[in-house]
Amino acid sequence: MNRRLAAWANRFQLDRSLLWVLAARIWQVVSGPLTICLIGIYMSLDEQGVYYGIFSFLTIQAFFELGLLSVLITFAGHEATSLNVHAPPAFESEAWQRAAMRMAELLRSSRRWFAAAGVVYGVVALVMGWRVLSDLEFTNPVAWQWPLLLVLPCAALTVVWSPNVAILEGIGLRETVYRIRLLQAFSGSLVVWGCLTMGLGIWSVVAATATQTLWTGYLVAVYGRPVFRPILAQVGQSAEFSWRKDVVPFQWKVAVNGVLYYVTTQCFVLIILWFSKDSAEAGRLGMTLTATAAIQMLAMAWVQAKYPVAASLHGAGKREQAGTMWQQIAISSSALLVLAFIALTLLVMLLPWLDPRFENRFVSPEIVAILGLGCLANHLSAIQSFYILSRRFPPLMIMIPAMIIAASSIWLAGYFYSTWGIACAYAASFWLVLLPLQTWGYLKLRKC
Repeated sequence: MNRRLAAWANRFQLDRSLLWVLAARIWQVVSGPLTICLIGIYMSLDEQGVYYGIFSFLTIQAFFELGLLSVLITFAGHEATSLNVHAPPAFESEAWQRAAMRMAELLRSSRRWFAAAGVVYGVVALVMGWRVLSDLEFTNPVAWQWPLLLVLPCAALTVVWSPNVAILEGIGLRETVYRIRLLQAFSGSLVVWGCLTMGLGIWSVVAATATQTLWTGYLVAVYGRPVFRPILAQVGQSAEFSWRKDVVPFQWKVAVNGVLYYVTTQCFVLIILWFSKDSAEAGRLGMTLTATAAIQMLAMAWVQAKYPVAASLHGAGKREQAGTMWQQIAISSSALLVLAFIALTLLVMLLPWLDPRFENRFVSPEIVAILGLGCLANHLSAIQSFYILSRRFPPLMIMIPAMIIAASSIWLAGYFYSTWGIACAYAASFWLVLLPLQTWGYLKLRKC
Protein backbone atom coordinates (compact mmCIF):
# COMPACT_ATOMS: atom_id res chain seq x y z
CA MET A 1 0.00 0.00 0.00
CA ASN A 2 2.79 2.41 0.95
CA ARG A 3 4.66 1.58 -2.25
CA ARG A 4 1.54 2.26 -4.29
CA LEU A 5 1.03 5.63 -2.58
CA ALA A 6 4.69 6.47 -3.13
CA ALA A 7 4.36 5.59 -6.82
CA TRP A 8 1.32 7.87 -7.19
CA ALA A 9 3.11 10.64 -5.30
CA ASN A 10 6.10 10.31 -7.61
CA ARG A 11 3.91 10.27 -10.71
CA PHE A 12 2.18 13.50 -9.71
CA GLN A 13 5.39 15.03 -8.25
CA LEU A 14 3.79 15.41 -4.82
CA ASP A 15 5.88 16.64 -1.90
CA ARG A 16 5.27 18.84 1.13
CA SER A 17 5.87 22.11 -0.70
CA LEU A 18 3.49 21.15 -3.50
CA LEU A 19 0.87 20.07 -0.97
CA TRP A 20 0.97 23.53 0.63
CA VAL A 21 0.52 25.14 -2.79
CA LEU A 22 -2.32 22.78 -3.64
CA ALA A 23 -3.96 23.46 -0.29
CA ALA A 24 -3.90 27.21 -1.01
CA ARG A 25 -5.28 26.71 -4.51
CA ILE A 26 -7.96 24.29 -3.31
CA TRP A 27 -8.95 26.81 -0.66
CA GLN A 28 -9.31 29.46 -3.34
CA VAL A 29 -11.45 27.12 -5.44
CA VAL A 30 -13.61 26.23 -2.43
CA SER A 31 -13.86 29.74 -1.00
CA GLY A 32 -14.35 31.42 -4.38
CA PRO A 33 -17.97 30.30 -4.87
CA LEU A 34 -18.93 31.57 -1.41
CA THR A 35 -17.25 34.90 -2.12
CA ILE A 36 -19.09 35.12 -5.43
CA CYS A 37 -22.41 34.31 -3.70
CA LEU A 38 -21.86 37.00 -1.08
CA ILE A 39 -20.97 39.54 -3.77
CA GLY A 40 -24.15 38.64 -5.61
CA ILE A 41 -26.20 39.03 -2.43
CA TYR A 42 -24.65 42.13 -0.86
CA MET A 43 -23.46 44.14 -3.88
CA SER A 44 -25.29 45.83 -6.73
CA LEU A 45 -24.08 45.29 -10.28
CA ASP A 46 -22.42 48.71 -10.22
CA GLU A 47 -20.59 47.92 -6.98
CA GLN A 48 -19.56 44.58 -8.42
CA GLY A 49 -18.06 46.36 -11.42
CA VAL A 50 -16.10 48.78 -9.20
CA TYR A 51 -14.98 45.89 -6.98
CA TYR A 52 -13.40 44.02 -9.88
CA GLY A 53 -12.20 47.27 -11.41
CA ILE A 54 -10.14 48.06 -8.29
CA PHE A 55 -8.78 44.52 -8.34
CA SER A 56 -7.70 45.14 -11.93
CA PHE A 57 -5.70 48.17 -10.83
CA LEU A 58 -4.07 46.04 -8.15
CA THR A 59 -2.95 43.50 -10.72
CA ILE A 60 -1.04 46.05 -12.79
CA GLN A 61 1.78 45.68 -10.25
CA ALA A 62 2.89 42.82 -12.52
CA PHE A 63 3.51 45.50 -15.13
CA PHE A 64 6.07 47.13 -12.81
CA GLU A 65 7.67 43.93 -11.54
CA LEU A 66 8.78 43.40 -15.17
CA GLY A 67 9.10 39.63 -14.76
CA LEU A 68 11.98 40.08 -12.32
CA LEU A 69 10.55 37.82 -9.60
CA SER A 70 10.90 34.73 -11.80
CA VAL A 71 14.45 35.81 -12.64
CA LEU A 72 15.27 36.14 -8.93
CA ILE A 73 13.90 32.66 -8.23
CA THR A 74 16.03 31.28 -11.05
CA PHE A 75 19.28 32.95 -9.93
CA ALA A 76 18.64 32.08 -6.28
CA GLY A 77 17.84 28.49 -7.23
CA HIS A 78 21.19 28.14 -8.95
CA GLU A 79 22.89 29.23 -5.70
CA ALA A 80 20.74 27.02 -3.45
CA THR A 81 23.09 24.03 -3.45
CA SER A 82 26.09 26.08 -2.30
CA LEU A 83 24.18 28.09 0.32
CA ASN A 84 22.22 25.14 1.79
CA VAL A 85 20.04 27.29 4.07
CA HIS A 86 18.59 24.20 5.78
CA ALA A 87 21.95 23.43 7.41
CA PRO A 88 24.15 25.66 9.61
CA PRO A 89 26.10 28.01 7.33
CA ALA A 90 29.60 26.76 6.59
CA PHE A 91 31.18 30.15 7.11
CA GLU A 92 34.68 28.75 6.60
CA SER A 93 33.74 27.20 3.29
CA GLU A 94 35.06 29.13 0.33
CA ALA A 95 32.19 27.89 -1.87
CA TRP A 96 29.61 29.16 0.67
CA GLN A 97 31.28 32.57 0.93
CA ARG A 98 31.45 33.00 -2.84
CA ALA A 99 27.78 32.00 -3.19
CA ALA A 100 26.83 34.31 -0.29
CA MET A 101 28.59 37.27 -1.94
CA ARG A 102 26.73 36.65 -5.18
CA MET A 103 23.45 36.34 -3.29
CA ALA A 104 24.14 39.50 -1.27
CA GLU A 105 24.64 41.48 -4.46
CA LEU A 106 21.43 40.00 -5.90
CA LEU A 107 19.48 40.82 -2.74
CA ARG A 108 20.71 44.43 -2.37
CA SER A 109 20.20 45.28 -6.03
CA SER A 110 16.73 43.72 -6.19
CA ARG A 111 15.64 45.59 -3.06
CA ARG A 112 16.65 48.91 -4.61
CA TRP A 113 14.88 48.03 -7.86
CA PHE A 114 11.62 47.04 -6.22
CA ALA A 115 11.61 50.00 -3.83
CA ALA A 116 11.53 52.30 -6.86
CA ALA A 117 9.04 50.03 -8.67
CA GLY A 118 6.66 50.11 -5.68
CA VAL A 119 6.57 53.92 -5.58
CA VAL A 120 6.06 54.25 -9.35
CA TYR A 121 3.35 51.58 -9.30
CA GLY A 122 1.42 53.33 -6.53
CA VAL A 123 1.40 56.66 -8.36
CA VAL A 124 0.54 55.25 -11.79
CA ALA A 125 -2.20 52.95 -10.45
CA LEU A 126 -3.78 55.83 -8.55
CA VAL A 127 -3.83 58.14 -11.58
CA MET A 128 -5.14 55.41 -13.89
CA GLY A 129 -7.73 54.16 -11.41
CA TRP A 130 -9.04 57.64 -10.65
CA ARG A 131 -9.32 58.47 -14.35
CA VAL A 132 -11.12 55.26 -15.36
CA LEU A 133 -13.52 55.08 -12.40
CA SER A 134 -14.39 58.76 -12.72
CA ASP A 135 -15.64 58.15 -16.27
CA LEU A 136 -17.94 55.24 -15.41
CA GLU A 137 -21.69 55.53 -15.79
CA PHE A 138 -23.51 54.26 -12.69
CA THR A 139 -27.17 53.45 -12.20
CA ASN A 140 -26.62 54.25 -8.52
CA PRO A 141 -23.58 56.22 -7.25
CA VAL A 142 -20.72 54.16 -5.78
CA ALA A 143 -18.25 55.72 -3.31
CA TRP A 144 -14.95 54.32 -4.63
CA GLN A 145 -12.56 57.21 -3.90
CA TRP A 146 -11.37 56.38 -0.36
CA PRO A 147 -11.11 52.61 -0.96
CA LEU A 148 -8.91 53.29 -3.99
CA LEU A 149 -6.74 55.77 -2.06
CA LEU A 150 -6.15 53.32 0.81
CA VAL A 151 -5.75 50.05 -1.06
CA LEU A 152 -2.91 51.14 -3.35
CA PRO A 153 -0.31 51.92 -0.64
CA CYS A 154 -0.83 48.41 0.76
CA ALA A 155 -0.31 46.91 -2.68
CA ALA A 156 2.76 49.09 -3.28
CA LEU A 157 4.31 47.90 -0.01
CA THR A 158 3.83 44.31 -1.11
CA VAL A 159 5.74 45.13 -4.30
CA VAL A 160 8.60 46.57 -2.23
CA TRP A 161 8.87 43.38 -0.14
CA SER A 162 8.36 40.91 -3.01
CA PRO A 163 12.05 40.32 -3.97
CA ASN A 164 12.74 38.99 -0.46
CA VAL A 165 9.96 36.43 -0.85
CA ALA A 166 11.14 35.39 -4.33
CA ILE A 167 14.71 34.83 -3.12
CA LEU A 168 13.51 32.84 -0.09
CA GLU A 169 11.52 30.65 -2.46
CA GLY A 170 14.49 30.20 -4.77
CA ILE A 171 17.09 29.25 -2.14
CA GLY A 172 14.99 26.49 -0.62
CA LEU A 173 12.39 27.89 1.80
CA ARG A 174 9.56 26.90 -0.51
CA GLU A 175 7.59 25.08 2.15
CA THR A 176 7.64 28.12 4.44
CA VAL A 177 6.67 30.54 1.66
CA TYR A 178 3.81 28.34 0.47
CA ARG A 179 2.52 27.80 4.00
CA ILE A 180 2.34 31.56 4.53
CA ARG A 181 0.55 31.95 1.21
CA LEU A 182 -2.05 29.44 2.37
CA LEU A 183 -2.56 31.51 5.52
CA GLN A 184 -2.83 34.62 3.33
CA ALA A 185 -5.52 33.02 1.20
CA PHE A 186 -7.44 31.67 4.20
CA SER A 187 -7.39 34.87 6.26
CA GLY A 188 -8.04 37.03 3.17
CA SER A 189 -11.22 35.10 2.41
CA LEU A 190 -12.44 35.39 5.99
CA VAL A 191 -11.83 39.14 5.95
CA VAL A 192 -13.71 39.58 2.66
CA TRP A 193 -16.65 37.52 3.90
CA GLY A 194 -16.83 39.50 7.12
CA CYS A 195 -16.75 42.83 5.31
CA LEU A 196 -19.40 41.79 2.80
CA THR A 197 -21.81 40.46 5.42
CA MET A 198 -21.38 43.68 7.41
CA GLY A 199 -22.39 45.69 4.35
CA LEU A 200 -18.96 47.27 3.78
CA GLY A 201 -19.06 46.52 0.06
CA ILE A 202 -15.93 47.51 -1.85
CA TRP A 203 -14.11 48.24 1.42
CA SER A 204 -13.57 44.48 1.48
CA VAL A 205 -10.88 45.00 -1.19
CA VAL A 206 -8.97 47.28 1.20
CA ALA A 207 -9.27 44.86 4.11
CA ALA A 208 -8.19 41.86 2.01
CA THR A 209 -5.19 43.68 0.51
CA ALA A 210 -4.06 44.93 3.92
CA THR A 211 -4.24 41.37 5.24
CA GLN A 212 -2.06 40.09 2.39
CA THR A 213 0.46 42.87 3.04
CA LEU A 214 0.69 42.07 6.75
CA TRP A 215 1.38 38.39 6.04
CA THR A 216 4.09 39.32 3.52
CA GLY A 217 5.74 41.60 6.08
CA TYR A 218 5.57 38.80 8.67
CA LEU A 219 7.23 36.34 6.25
CA VAL A 220 10.07 38.74 5.44
CA ALA A 221 10.66 39.80 9.07
CA VAL A 222 10.39 36.43 10.82
CA TYR A 223 11.79 34.01 8.23
CA GLY A 224 13.73 36.22 5.85
CA ARG A 225 15.83 38.19 8.31
CA PRO A 226 17.64 35.18 9.91
CA VAL A 227 18.45 33.80 6.46
CA PHE A 228 19.58 37.08 4.94
CA ARG A 229 21.61 38.36 7.92
CA PRO A 230 24.72 36.13 7.39
CA ILE A 231 24.47 36.60 3.63
CA LEU A 232 24.36 40.41 3.84
CA ALA A 233 27.21 40.34 6.35
CA GLN A 234 29.58 39.49 3.51
CA VAL A 235 31.79 42.51 2.81
CA GLY A 236 32.72 43.54 -0.71
CA GLN A 237 31.29 42.92 -4.13
CA SER A 238 31.44 39.58 -5.86
CA ALA A 239 33.73 39.53 -8.87
CA GLU A 240 31.66 36.62 -10.23
CA PHE A 241 28.32 38.39 -10.20
CA SER A 242 27.05 41.79 -11.30
CA TRP A 243 23.44 42.95 -11.46
CA ARG A 244 24.21 45.01 -14.54
CA LYS A 245 26.14 42.30 -16.39
CA ASP A 246 24.33 39.14 -15.28
CA VAL A 247 20.74 40.09 -14.45
CA VAL A 248 19.90 43.04 -16.71
CA PRO A 249 20.78 41.34 -20.05
CA PHE A 250 18.74 38.35 -18.94
CA GLN A 251 15.92 40.30 -17.31
CA TRP A 252 15.06 42.83 -19.99
CA LYS A 253 13.83 40.05 -22.27
CA VAL A 254 11.78 38.61 -19.41
CA ALA A 255 10.48 42.13 -18.70
CA VAL A 256 9.34 42.74 -22.27
CA ASN A 257 7.61 39.36 -22.36
CA GLY A 258 6.07 39.95 -18.93
CA VAL A 259 4.67 43.35 -19.86
CA LEU A 260 3.27 42.03 -23.14
CA TYR A 261 1.80 39.00 -21.38
CA TYR A 262 0.08 41.28 -18.87
CA VAL A 263 -1.36 43.48 -21.62
CA THR A 264 -2.49 40.36 -23.48
CA THR A 265 -4.11 38.39 -20.66
CA GLN A 266 -4.75 40.57 -17.59
CA CYS A 267 -6.59 43.62 -18.91
CA PHE A 268 -9.97 42.20 -19.88
CA VAL A 269 -11.94 44.08 -17.22
CA LEU A 270 -9.96 47.26 -17.89
CA ILE A 271 -10.82 47.02 -21.59
CA ILE A 272 -14.53 46.94 -20.76
CA LEU A 273 -14.22 49.79 -18.25
CA TRP A 274 -12.11 51.89 -20.61
CA PHE A 275 -14.00 51.45 -23.87
CA SER A 276 -17.54 50.44 -22.93
CA LYS A 277 -17.68 52.35 -19.62
CA ASP A 278 -20.17 49.71 -18.52
CA SER A 279 -19.65 48.84 -14.86
CA ALA A 280 -22.30 46.09 -14.96
CA GLU A 281 -20.64 44.29 -17.89
CA ALA A 282 -17.26 44.73 -16.22
CA GLY A 283 -18.73 43.16 -13.07
CA ARG A 284 -20.03 40.13 -14.97
CA LEU A 285 -16.71 39.60 -16.70
CA GLY A 286 -14.77 40.22 -13.48
CA MET A 287 -16.76 37.64 -11.54
CA THR A 288 -16.26 35.10 -14.33
CA LEU A 289 -12.54 35.80 -14.48
CA THR A 290 -12.33 35.30 -10.71
CA ALA A 291 -13.50 31.72 -11.24
CA THR A 292 -11.26 31.12 -14.28
CA ALA A 293 -8.25 32.58 -12.46
CA ALA A 294 -8.83 30.21 -9.52
CA ILE A 295 -8.79 27.28 -11.94
CA GLN A 296 -5.63 28.52 -13.62
CA MET A 297 -3.88 29.04 -10.28
CA LEU A 298 -4.87 25.55 -9.13
CA ALA A 299 -3.47 24.05 -12.33
CA MET A 300 -0.32 26.18 -12.04
CA ALA A 301 0.30 24.93 -8.49
CA TRP A 302 2.50 22.15 -9.85
CA VAL A 303 4.51 24.62 -11.92
CA GLN A 304 4.87 27.12 -9.07
CA ALA A 305 6.03 24.50 -6.56
CA LYS A 306 8.39 22.66 -8.91
CA TYR A 307 9.90 25.60 -10.78
CA PRO A 308 12.52 26.32 -8.08
CA VAL A 309 13.26 22.57 -7.98
CA ALA A 310 13.80 22.54 -11.75
CA ALA A 311 16.13 25.54 -11.48
CA SER A 312 18.13 23.78 -8.75
CA LEU A 313 18.32 20.54 -10.78
CA HIS A 314 19.60 22.43 -13.81
CA GLY A 315 22.09 24.26 -11.57
CA ALA A 316 23.34 20.85 -10.36
CA GLY A 317 23.59 19.54 -13.95
CA LYS A 318 20.66 17.07 -13.61
CA ARG A 319 18.95 18.07 -16.84
CA GLU A 320 17.29 14.75 -17.68
CA GLN A 321 15.73 14.52 -14.22
CA ALA A 322 14.37 18.05 -14.57
CA GLY A 323 12.93 17.29 -18.02
CA THR A 324 11.16 14.12 -16.86
CA MET A 325 9.68 15.91 -13.87
CA TRP A 326 8.44 18.74 -16.10
CA GLN A 327 6.66 16.37 -18.50
CA GLN A 328 4.77 14.80 -15.61
CA ILE A 329 3.82 18.26 -14.35
CA ALA A 330 2.49 19.26 -17.78
CA ILE A 331 0.21 16.21 -18.03
CA SER A 332 -1.17 16.39 -14.48
CA SER A 333 -1.83 20.13 -14.42
CA SER A 334 -3.37 20.31 -17.91
CA ALA A 335 -5.79 17.46 -17.19
CA LEU A 336 -6.93 19.20 -14.01
CA LEU A 337 -7.47 22.48 -15.87
CA VAL A 338 -9.63 20.85 -18.57
CA LEU A 339 -11.86 19.06 -16.05
CA ALA A 340 -12.28 22.21 -13.96
CA PHE A 341 -13.35 24.32 -16.95
CA ILE A 342 -15.90 21.74 -18.02
CA ALA A 343 -17.38 21.89 -14.50
CA LEU A 344 -17.38 25.71 -14.49
CA THR A 345 -19.17 25.91 -17.85
CA LEU A 346 -21.88 23.54 -16.64
CA LEU A 347 -22.24 25.47 -13.39
CA VAL A 348 -22.70 28.82 -15.15
CA MET A 349 -25.28 27.17 -17.40
CA LEU A 350 -27.29 25.84 -14.45
CA LEU A 351 -26.81 28.71 -12.00
CA PRO A 352 -29.77 30.89 -13.12
CA TRP A 353 -32.12 27.95 -12.50
CA LEU A 354 -30.55 27.24 -9.12
CA ASP A 355 -30.78 30.86 -7.94
CA PRO A 356 -32.36 33.64 -10.07
CA ARG A 357 -30.30 36.29 -8.26
CA PHE A 358 -27.24 35.13 -10.23
CA GLU A 359 -28.86 35.25 -13.65
CA ASN A 360 -26.91 38.33 -14.80
CA ARG A 361 -23.83 37.97 -12.62
CA PHE A 362 -21.69 35.92 -15.05
CA VAL A 363 -21.00 36.04 -18.76
CA SER A 364 -22.75 33.43 -20.92
CA PRO A 365 -21.69 29.73 -20.78
CA GLU A 366 -20.48 29.98 -24.38
CA ILE A 367 -18.04 32.72 -23.44
CA VAL A 368 -16.89 30.69 -20.42
CA ALA A 369 -16.12 27.73 -22.70
CA ILE A 370 -14.19 29.95 -25.13
CA LEU A 371 -12.21 31.45 -22.26
CA GLY A 372 -11.46 27.90 -21.12
CA LEU A 373 -9.97 27.03 -24.51
CA GLY A 374 -7.78 30.12 -24.35
CA CYS A 375 -6.70 29.31 -20.80
CA LEU A 376 -5.63 25.79 -21.82
CA ALA A 377 -3.37 27.13 -24.58
CA ASN A 378 -2.10 29.80 -22.18
CA HIS A 379 -1.32 27.13 -19.58
CA LEU A 380 0.62 24.95 -22.02
CA SER A 381 2.59 27.97 -23.20
CA ALA A 382 3.37 28.97 -19.59
CA ILE A 383 4.67 25.49 -18.75
CA GLN A 384 7.13 25.69 -21.64
CA SER A 385 8.16 29.25 -20.73
CA PHE A 386 8.95 28.32 -17.14
CA TYR A 387 11.03 25.35 -18.23
CA ILE A 388 13.08 27.57 -20.55
CA LEU A 389 13.56 30.10 -17.76
CA SER A 390 14.60 27.39 -15.26
CA ARG A 391 17.59 26.68 -17.49
CA ARG A 392 18.57 30.36 -17.32
CA PHE A 393 17.73 30.81 -20.97
CA PRO A 394 16.04 34.14 -21.74
CA PRO A 395 12.51 34.09 -23.20
CA LEU A 396 12.22 33.44 -26.91
CA MET A 397 12.52 36.71 -28.80
CA ILE A 398 10.13 35.41 -31.45
CA MET A 399 7.36 35.62 -28.82
CA ILE A 400 7.59 39.42 -28.64
CA PRO A 401 6.01 40.15 -32.07
CA ALA A 402 3.61 37.23 -31.49
CA MET A 403 2.36 38.77 -28.23
CA ILE A 404 2.08 42.21 -29.82
CA ILE A 405 -0.20 40.65 -32.43
CA ALA A 406 -2.20 38.84 -29.74
CA ALA A 407 -2.54 41.92 -27.51
CA SER A 408 -3.58 44.11 -30.45
CA SER A 409 -6.22 41.61 -31.55
CA ILE A 410 -7.67 41.32 -28.02
CA TRP A 411 -7.83 45.07 -27.42
CA LEU A 412 -9.31 45.76 -30.86
CA ALA A 413 -11.84 42.96 -30.49
CA GLY A 414 -12.79 44.33 -27.06
CA TYR A 415 -13.23 47.80 -28.49
CA PHE A 416 -15.56 46.64 -31.28
CA TYR A 417 -17.25 43.54 -29.81
CA SER A 418 -16.89 43.88 -26.02
CA THR A 419 -16.74 40.64 -24.01
CA TRP A 420 -17.46 38.31 -26.93
CA GLY A 421 -14.63 39.85 -28.90
CA ILE A 422 -12.16 39.60 -26.02
CA ALA A 423 -12.90 35.89 -25.42
CA CYS A 424 -12.69 34.89 -29.09
CA ALA A 425 -9.52 36.88 -29.77
CA TYR A 426 -7.90 35.49 -26.61
CA ALA A 427 -8.53 31.86 -27.57
CA ALA A 428 -7.67 32.33 -31.25
CA SER A 429 -4.43 34.23 -30.64
CA PHE A 430 -3.10 31.65 -28.18
CA TRP A 431 -4.01 28.57 -30.24
CA LEU A 432 -3.06 29.97 -33.64
CA VAL A 433 -0.07 32.20 -32.84
CA LEU A 434 1.45 32.05 -29.37
CA LEU A 435 1.35 28.34 -28.51
CA PRO A 436 2.69 27.07 -31.90
CA LEU A 437 5.64 29.49 -31.78
CA GLN A 438 6.35 28.76 -28.11
CA THR A 439 6.27 25.00 -28.75
CA TRP A 440 8.64 25.31 -31.70
CA GLY A 441 11.17 27.24 -29.61
CA TYR A 442 10.73 24.94 -26.60
CA LEU A 443 11.41 21.77 -28.61
CA LYS A 444 14.43 23.40 -30.18
CA LEU A 445 15.91 24.34 -26.79
CA ARG A 446 15.22 20.89 -25.29
CA LYS A 447 17.74 19.51 -27.80
CA CYS A 448 20.47 21.91 -26.65
